[in-house]
Amino acid sequence: MKRLLTLFVVALMLWVPACTDGGSSPAAIEDATDELYTCGMHPNVVEHGPGACPICGMDLVRLHKSASSGVQIDPVVVQNMGVRTEVLKRQTVFRHLRTIGEVEVSEDQLAVVNLKYSGWVEKLYVERTGDPVTKGQVLFDIYSPDLVAAQEEYLLAVRTQGVDSPIAQSSRRKLDLWDMPGTAIDAIAKSGAVQRTVPIRSPQSGFVLRKSLIEGTRVAAGTDVFRIGNLTKVWVTAEIYEHDAPWVEVGQHAQMEPSHQGGEVLDGRVAYIYPTLNSKSRTLSVRLEFNNPGIRLKPGMFATVLIEYRRLDDVIAVPTEAIMHTGKRQLVFVSTGAGHFEPHPVTTGLVGDRHMTQVLTGVAEGDEVVVSGQFLIDSESQLQEALRKMLAVDGEQRPRPTESEHILFSCPMHPAVLADSEDRCPKCGMDLEERGGTPEEFAKVYGALTAQPGQFTCPMHPEVVSDDPGMCPDCGMFLDEVPE
Repeated sequence: MKRLLTLFVVALMLWVPACTDGGSSPAAIEDATDELYTCGMHPNVVEHGPGACPICGMDLVRLHKSASSGVQIDPVVVQNMGVRTEVLKRQTVFRHLRTIGEVEVSEDQLAVVNLKYSGWVEKLYVERTGDPVTKGQVLFDIYSPDLVAAQEEYLLAVRTQGVDSPIAQSSRRKLDLWDMPGTAIDAIAKSGAVQRTVPIRSPQSGFVLRKSLIEGTRVAAGTDVFRIGNLTKVWVTAEIYEHDAPWVEVGQHAQMEPSHQGGEVLDGRVAYIYPTLNSKSRTLSVRLEFNNPGIRLKPGMFATVLIEYRRLDDVIAVPTEAIMHTGKRQLVFVSTGAGHFEPHPVTTGLVGDRHMTQVLTGVAEGDEVVVSGQFLIDSESQLQEALRKMLAVDGEQRPRPTESEHILFSCPMHPAVLADSEDRCPKCGMDLEERGGTPEEFAKVYGALTAQPGQFTCPMHPEVVSDDPGMCPDCGMFLDEVPE
């Protein structure tokens, strides 16, 4: 492809003599191009009036004036090219870190039912793991000889010393330390009777995550008999790679997409970053917190997690596809109206998600930039620039060769093939195209004119002429034989 482009440029150079330093002024160029017509497929065809291309037969299109800093395109052509623009405004630019997380029960939403005395379960009211419970709901009734003995001690102290006596208060405190409700203790003092069984209630609302007893079971002191979890808020533990770890901070906004509910997004935040790295997977664990309305997130589920980082607010940003990378610099095309577009060099900052890129210099808020079709506009601007240079010869406009010039014909693909009249290329069969210029001018831009039939020259460097076949010393290509 590079060779074809080079040959095409050489062919364009053959059409006119090389430009000198004293070229025509931009105003003169614009006045000339405003009256000329060219072919969209063969830009070397330039006529003073409308008509058909002598090579392909297509209708010639008019060359309009264009500013030296931009390109002018007919609005109808702009619409046909599918050019789409967007007005710049200040917005937020950020990047997302995408990973996988697992839903867990929040440790601060867990409660355990643990007895401080031994006893037997007389009646069990919550019989299944997973059942929902509310705070204060009776889970089971327990009979404990130790608890009955403590009640009798309290009653004895109340009868003999009074309810406010130090001995009665000491006995009451023992029942308090064994987690007997204050209302139950008051009921004992008022009724004067010991309660054989004591109801054990749920410390919080939630779901029974674990149950280790059945009705009639003997429970030893210190045994966890129920574990109850509140799932209205859950934790999500995610793993991030160590090269992403410096960008993650506590408090950053996070989003979660449950795998079982495609399209639904829940908002949360980074709550904690674990201090150690997994040496095997080279990942760091991060804990996220999410609200769980409707208890749709179940512990053990996996979800896609997006952590928002490197957030920049109130900055000018352009769609990433609007930026053209030329190698040394970056450009965007700004529309100034009526089909006129100007290239603006820009300096970019953060390349964010959602196809937005921060722009530091080159454009301002309110500018209308091209976000689709800018490559066609760039091609059009280069074409117009090439035509202006082709038409500017020694300070005068030269759209066609004069009678004093020598008319030659050459092949667009093989510029070494020259003829004095119309013919076909002996190498590829293409029609030879007309070229204008004096023999001296041809000799300057194409040294192969000095080569004779039977000699050899390089297709890329026609100034290289040899009597014997071989390779070009400049590019290493095989030399071609000059045809008759």
